[in-house]
Amino acid sequence: MSDLTFTKIEQSIKDRKRLHLTFLKNVKTYAPFLELEEKAFADGALDRKTKELMALSISIVTKCEPCMEWHLDQAMQHGATDQEIYETIDVAIEMGGGQAGAYARFVLKAMEYFKGKREE
Repeated sequence: MSDLTFTKIEQSIKDRKRLHLTFLKNVKTYAPFLELEEKAFADGALDRKTKELMALSISIVTKCEPCMEWHLDQAMQHGATDQEIYETIDVAIEMGGGQAGAYARFVLKAMEYFKGKREE
């Protein structure tokens, strides 16, 4: 697994897990943010998968690679299909133009990464 993108994804996951408790202890806005996240992604009129795909599209437009990695993984865990992810990328590109198209390549590499992890 010498691919640089895969290494970046793995480092992002490790950093998030390693720094979680530090954030909880020291960053006043972190716990309320986690509560907000829990409420925002709870099933309602929209299911969790749909909300994760929405967040993935926003993550692409805002160029947040750790966000892309997280929301892609969450969407896949909640049953998002490849075609649903591709259409999510379509929406991001429509909203964000060429830059979103460039950042969406990271999502495609992350898809490869998470599919490989699920097959292991």
